[in-house]
Amino acid sequence: MRIPPTRKLYWADPLRRRFTARVLWRQEGEQPAVILNRTLFYPTGGGQPHDTGRLGGAMVLRVEEEDGVIVHYLDHLPAGEELEGEIDWARRWDHMQQHSGQHLLSAAFLELLQRPTIGFHLGAETVTVDLPGPPPDPDAIARVEAFCAGIIAENRPITTTFVPPEALPHRPLRKPPAVAGPVRVVTMAGVDHAACGGTHVPTTAAIGSVVVVRLERRGAETRVHFLCGGRAWADHRRRLALTQTLMAQFTTGLEELPAAVARLRSDYEQAQKALKEVETHWYTAEAARLWKDAPTLVVGGTSVRLIGRRLPATAPFDLHRLLTAILALGGCIGVVAREEASPRWVIGRSADLSFDLRELLPRLRWLPGLRGGGSADRLQGSMAGPDLDSLFATLPTVLSEYNRRSS
Repeated sequence: MRIPPTRKLYWADPLRRRFTARVLWRQEGEQPAVILNRTLFYPTGGGQPHDTGRLGGAMVLRVEEEDGVIVHYLDHLPAGEELEGEIDWARRWDHMQQHSGQHLLSAAFLELLQRPTIGFHLGAETVTVDLPGPPPDPDAIARVEAFCAGIIAENRPITTTFVPPEALPHRPLRKPPAVAGPVRVVTMAGVDHAACGGTHVPTTAAIGSVVVVRLERRGAETRVHFLCGGRAWADHRRRLALTQTLMAQFTTGLEELPAAVARLRSDYEQAQKALKEVETHWYTAEAARLWKDAPTLVVGGTSVRLIGRRLPATAPFDLHRLLTAILALGGCIGVVAREEASPRWVIGRSADLSFDLRELLPRLRWLPGLRGGGSADRLQGSMAGPDLDSLFATLPTVLSEYNRRSS
């Protein structure tokens, strides 16, 4: 059966919320779906997401169009040959504000900066347009926003018409249409003419506002993140609440807030520098203490100190930094581990010793749950359980066996 194109009620009246329609086709199974003779539900396309809502008691999950036929995917199949539908109006109005705001913003970028829009995406939280070239400077963005604010204040009408192909050369379209045949043109009076199949607010005042919130460099292009209407207002409320919280915490006014944050950052960087100096002193002092008290044994015909240190799980010290400080003292083998559920460990030899620590791995891997590897002068790994005692008890024996193998 050939299904005729779906009549698009959202084009005739984008402010309408409810409708009735006849079911032309049903699909059962994991993805229940229906095709109607007409619909208010906008399908995903042209950078604008689909509408949602209810259809005959079923929830409309997504809407897609193919060759002029619109398919409604539902959470279940409703009964009846004629269905009542209602769109999620808050979602529709939001999409109309953002999409109309995009037309205005794109017209402003073209008019003021000669930057054509080469991409558009309307997401759940942010809206973006892509422009060629590097990010505009702050003054340019301010001029673009002021231009948009002026057009919004003038409450200019936004209208749609279908233009036959032969009349298109006489229309100042912002960019060439991507479809053949009659083209739906959305006109923002005196500002913009664009081929578009999306839903739009009736006047520029209904856009509410257009605010650029972020510029993102993407190779040779710039992605402009912006918000309109309700989204811009909600973003403003979030930023105001955050600013007020920071002002209260810093006990300062709005104008002094950047300087207060800069002082905090400077204090933090100085504290981090002082902390690193203290840590370096601790690693050096701890290594010297351990080296002095360490027992000696013969490995590969050379007398070396075997230095072990077990750090508590909560100790804020780095295993490798402590091991490096120990090995810098020379003539030693060090093992440092952290006592935790799955202990991590590191073993190293000082640079004045020449034997290959990797030869120890076959014996060490006999220990239950021990995993590890490394280079000739440093090994690292972990254990499946918290039994560090076996590692520290086994290492002297393994080193003694290395001594016998090398003799």
